[in-house]
Amino acid sequence: MPPAPGQEEPVKRITKIVNSLLANEDCAPFREPVDWRGLELFDYPQVIETMMDLGTIKRRLERGHYSTAHQVAEDIRLVWRNCMTYNADGSDFWLLAKSYARRFEDRYRKIRQEYDVGETLDGGDAGGASGGGHPSKASRSGRSSGSGHASSSPSAPGASAPPPALDARARFGSNLFLLGGTELGHVLAACELECPEALETCGNDRYKIEINVDAIPTDVFATLNTYVGQKVGSGGVGAASPGSGEAGGSGSGGRNRKKQRK
Repeated sequence: MPPAPGQEEPVKRITKIVNSLLANEDCAPFREPVDWRGLELFDYPQVIETMMDLGTIKRRLERGHYSTAHQVAEDIRLVWRNCMTYNADGSDFWLLAKSYARRFEDRYRKIRQEYDVGETLDGGDAGGASGGGHPSKASRSGRSSGSGHASSSPSAPGASAPPPALDARARFGSNLFLLGGTELGHVLAACELECPEALETCGNDRYKIEINVDAIPTDVFATLNTYVGQKVGSGGVGAASPGSGEAGGSGSGGRNRKKQRK
């Protein structure tokens, strides 16, 4: 089914967003359907009525399944919504989905401003694939997954703590280099939600960001520092691969990891 009249360019533009999302390293959990049987998430089909993932969306686009950009957007939103519904609030995957939802809406808003995306057209429901937005074994009830998820949100409202010492920030910045893609994605997602001012673009490349450790509020820093320390200290994080990050960043915390964001 080709796009509806006037939807060719909006669908083309949102297809680029889908491809860009799939290319992101930390978007791996959302690329394919959830293997809920293999992960022994036997309540997943009961919690998630309509499964969806980015790989399914891409294949649907290639087959001409969507008639409007709005239908594509609704399926993309379903990916994030499913993940945030199944996983415990504040867990790694919940934060990652929340971050991607915000970034997607920022980019999709530009398409909506330029084109009619077909929200008023009769196109039918584009949902219903067998995809998923990978969950961990941390459900809405907060079950422990054993997969390294944080058990609380990045900040602790109302908590007061003294400003971290200079060497603590420096150690935090150095430890960022030891994180793998998923763990670094957790830190970036937490910063985007709690202190976006701490994320800075690198020069003219808006797809690369760096963390200004000095700009992270004390309470958020305390939680992230504990998380990073646990990951590095437990040996649960492998060293970053040569292509997963570069030296960059600013602030007294040292030269922190630079993360490509598309």
